[in-house]
Amino acid sequence: MKKNSVVMAIILLFSLFNFSCSGGRTVCATSYEINCSLENDVLSGEEKVVFYNDSDNSIKQLKFNLFGNAFRKDAKYKPISEQHEHVAYPSGASYGEMQIISVTERGAPLNFSIDGEDKNVLTVELSNEIFPCESVQVEISFKLKLANVLARTGITEKAVNLGNFYPVLCKLTDNGFYECLYYHNGDPFYSDVANYKVTITANEDYVIASSGKEQSKEYSNGKVKKTFCINSARSFAMVLSTEFKTETAWCDKTKVNYYYYKDENPKQSIEYAVKSLKYFSNVFGVYPFEEYTVVQTGFVQGGMEYCSLVYVSDAVEQISIGEVIVHETAHQWWQVMVGNNEIEHGFLDEGLAEYSVILFYENYPEYNLTREQLVLSAEKTYKTYCSVYEKLFGSLDTKMLRSLKDFTSEYEYVNLSYIKPCIMYDCLRKTIGDKKFFDSLKKYFNDYKYKTATPDDLVGAFEKKGASSNGYFYSFFDGKVVL
Repeated sequence: MKKNSVVMAIILLFSLFNFSCSGGRTVCATSYEINCSLENDVLSGEEKVVFYNDSDNSIKQLKFNLFGNAFRKDAKYKPISEQHEHVAYPSGASYGEMQIISVTERGAPLNFSIDGEDKNVLTVELSNEIFPCESVQVEISFKLKLANVLARTGITEKAVNLGNFYPVLCKLTDNGFYECLYYHNGDPFYSDVANYKVTITANEDYVIASSGKEQSKEYSNGKVKKTFCINSARSFAMVLSTEFKTETAWCDKTKVNYYYYKDENPKQSIEYAVKSLKYFSNVFGVYPFEEYTVVQTGFVQGGMEYCSLVYVSDAVEQISIGEVIVHETAHQWWQVMVGNNEIEHGFLDEGLAEYSVILFYENYPEYNLTREQLVLSAEKTYKTYCSVYEKLFGSLDTKMLRSLKDFTSEYEYVNLSYIKPCIMYDCLRKTIGDKKFFDSLKKYFNDYKYKTATPDDLVGAFEKKGASSNGYFYSFFDGKVVL
């Protein structure tokens, strides 16, 4: 995700089972087949999930994250910080909720419960134990009440945001299913890749931007029905609007789409998407999906990444739209393909995505932003943060290795997950040289593409390419380094 606050200042400062689907790879993986319809502020859905047990343990129950429940009136963890509530809810307080109507296994009813610390988890009791390399199919009927909120999921003035709109399987770890709490800091998500086939029915006036590639479209009785598919996707999202205009371009074999309603220079914006997609493909590894979609929408932060689709907030100033697009495009490598636990290690994807922005501008001098300028800006921003926090609290904790729940503010999260990693990567690059630096990033990408990486995995990729950097990385991770 792209934050509005400190990161935006960098630009402003120097401006004065397998579906026959496209994208990714076809794998023996969990699959989602979702059929949903939107009526006013309610999304009704039928979800068929084929869970493939690729763990070493047998499974007796499945757990799903219910991110839509974070918008309940009585939610313990609010999806929007107090700082941003007045912006996120322009028409006043509004609430949403996810209701589970039924759960079946190939038509036979299953016992289920809504639990977790904040009614954030659907627990499904299976009829039979599922052993390693076996699979099970369950069907979930749900309704999602959408709040009027500028969030990942919600109704905005000009669009309907459908990110995290369906029950999502919790990531299966060695300690069982990992339940995600919807912290307002960062991106509180952790998931595996899966194959998706999603059909949505809505009023025919809607233009629908979506993850994946459109497979079919039909109009009937004032409605439009579209089906989209994508394989090896860590997430699936859609945005609907009656006001979308579109621009289309190509990056090699990838179709690039831009949906917008408030952009003075849409051709320049899509150019940022094409150039960054091409550059990151060359320097990190090839982008595998057939389409990439950038969507302008109402959103309280600068942007948000999903597989093959990203948000750009309509509140972003014209001069900063390109920078947000580049950052969110970088997330297609760092989070979408190379996954990580964004709750425990948010700096892994955010830090690499933000340093990727510096790499982009360094290699496109026509935008008049140099590596030296951007790193200097990051250093000034970080030093200011350190000074402010020392004065406010009398001490300073600069550990990057911490959970979202442990950050005291978004200001702290941005500086330790976006800004400090930029300084870390640039210092390391100067020390080991460009060849080892970029070879290490390529290895990290190739080794963990479609997998889940940890901080140790990042360090290991550099070590394997001859960069003795273990102590260096952990001096930053643990907060020991003094800048």
